[in-house]
Amino acid sequence: MLTPIKSATRAAILAIALAGATVTAIPAQAAPQVSFSFSIGGEHFKQRYCLTDAQVRKLLRWQGYREIRFTDRRGRIVQVRAERGNRDYRITVDTCRGRIIDVDRIRRR
Repeated sequence: MLTPIKSATRAAILAIALAGATVTAIPAQAAPQVSFSFSIGGEHFKQRYCLTDAQVRKLLRWQGYREIRFTDRRGRIVQVRAERGNRDYRITVDTCRGRIIDVDRIRRR
């Protein structure tokens, strides 16, 4: 028979494991933005983290796109060209919100 301390410890470990699995299962669109703020001498600073190119590729692969090529990386809004099925698309992604803003089907040459 387990002592109350051992069973409480096991319950806590199980709760932490389940919470970690839940957080990793959240898709990028539903994930909350990560930011932090701090102040120095009364000045307030806020830092926002945006998706890297690799994270944008992962987001698009999760949506079923392949052959992902960046066409415009300037700023927080990036454009990529990608394939899904037998079609090509121009996709606009907001990297700071982790969202696909626009998807345009383009013709193959």
